[in-house]
Amino acid sequence: MPQLLTDLVKPGVTLSEQVVTSLGGVLFEKGTRIQQREIEILKAFLIERISIEEEVEDHAVSVIDKGKAEQVKIQKAEEPDKRFDLKVSKAADYLEKITNWVGGGMPIPVMDLRETVQPLVQAVNAKPDVLFSIQKIKELDKYTYEHSIFVGILSVAIARWMKIPEQEYMQISLAGTLHNIGVCRIEPSILHKPGKLNYDEFEEVKKHTSYGYQIIKGTAGLSEGVALAALQHHEREDGSGYPQRVKGNQIHLYAKIVAIADVYHAMCTERGYRKALSPYRVIEQLREYSFGKLDPVIVRTFISGIMQLSAGKIVRLNDGRVGKIIFVDPQNPTRPMIDINGQIVNLVTSPSSFIEDVISV
Repeated sequence: MPQLLTDLVKPGVTLSEQVVTSLGGVLFEKGTRIQQREIEILKAFLIERISIEEEVEDHAVSVIDKGKAEQVKIQKAEEPDKRFDLKVSKAADYLEKITNWVGGGMPIPVMDLRETVQPLVQAVNAKPDVLFSIQKIKELDKYTYEHSIFVGILSVAIARWMKIPEQEYMQISLAGTLHNIGVCRIEPSILHKPGKLNYDEFEEVKKHTSYGYQIIKGTAGLSEGVALAALQHHEREDGSGYPQRVKGNQIHLYAKIVAIADVYHAMCTERGYRKALSPYRVIEQLREYSFGKLDPVIVRTFISGIMQLSAGKIVRLNDGRVGKIIFVDPQNPTRPMIDINGQIVNLVTSPSSFIEDVISV
């Protein structure tokens, strides 16, 4: 692909590669259409040259035809997300069936579950941007199952960002997917109680970790790490978790990963008793949890990975303003620069403003 000096760039070209600043932040994603505003930003960040796509303009194409072509592009861009949502919904329905089977004494159908999870892992690998829409549970009454599917998806993303060997990805995905399988042994009257649980009821719910370990341990096709993720995903680095109050390196790596994915997705998701938090507010909360509760190295890796996906996203601020993220500072990933109607707003220097919601991915 040809490269151009920034000083020679004219509006209308399309990036063939990401533009990365000297600090390592993504300024513009591959495929971004460069207009005058983007050229000014490139110069402001001292970007000397960019890679662009070779484009052949067909002057015979009418304006109407171009409009139709653009509409087709939009439809094609939306189709993968719709297919992904459908795969998630089907996977959640299947996980619900598995949970009922296991609750009735049947073994986990590991091979069938692998075949259900694999397309989701591949979809995220091909289009990581879908990670920004995973907080949107479609059916609240299926929260438990969709949540577990999403925790499995997030866990693989974290593993990839940590550069864990690829041959472990499936086991890590299954660790996230099955982390709550032990709830099948909790009395339904306790699980679905409308009011606050009393002490004994809460202690019984906490046993889902031990029940999950017992169900998974020794199951052909599932590693010890998957079983330990079910047992330890509520353990914390300082020993304040449950069920065994282990700490630090006593907690299996899979359990540490699943714990972060579990907390992130749970806080991003709307529940009957509270509204969903913005992913950016949740990230800030995770940073606080990394001081004693969650593994700090994995938390930093997760934040860096998911925030770099935010460049180019359309977001809404807490004051109602809408803009496009144009730069993510690795040192302040939740406080990016945003283009709002041609004005650059740096959230680092605007402490009263924060991102309320991601409007488009």
